[in-house]
Amino acid sequence: MSYFLAKSQNNRIFSIGLAFSTLILTGGLGTIAQATTLDATAASFAPKGTAATPAQIWQRLNHARWFSQGSGPHIIYLLFDPNCPYCHLLIKELQPLLKPDALTIRYVPVGFLEPSSMGKAAAILEAKNPLQALWENEKGFREKGHDGAIQEILPSAATEKALKNNLSILEATGQKTVPTMLYRNSQNQAQIVWQLLSPKNLAQTLKGLQ
Repeated sequence: MSYFLAKSQNNRIFSIGLAFSTLILTGGLGTIAQATTLDATAASFAPKGTAATPAQIWQRLNHARWFSQGSGPHIIYLLFDPNCPYCHLLIKELQPLLKPDALTIRYVPVGFLEPSSMGKAAAILEAKNPLQALWENEKGFREKGHDGAIQEILPSAATEKALKNNLSILEATGQKTVPTMLYRNSQNQAQIVWQLLSPKNLAQTLKGLQ
């Protein structure tokens, strides 16, 4: 089972795990909502009056700072923080689906969860091989400490600007939540996902990507 954890003291919301039923924690146990399809989940958690439509977010991401894995025709944008344990789980969960579902994953780093997040995101972006740097971060990820393994650096001015832009795109979705995924469905409509599904529903949805 996965959970949605809300920390009221710093207004940070984390999507946890990949079995994708949801538990809202606000100091105690809340209600459990069973997800059914990725589109339905995204719709149920869509905030009212978001600053930008999914299509507008998609266009902004096309010009954001990201790096990719895979060469399939089905594109997923994944906004992640290097210190996010749930991003760590999602990245692992997507790996066996990469080739079967002909995916291209465009990783969009942000840095806001912890004081070291910006420096670690910068270390990934400024690496000669950002994807390899991501694996370094994930391979040594310390789940108990919510701590990515890559060593943080002082970002260059250009990288700091890019990371702030990436974060502004995340905020424009209406929820400052990681991981956040975007994809195009079979009708070529952009969808934003703040919450995740069961592996079965995730697999079914990925097969229907544009």
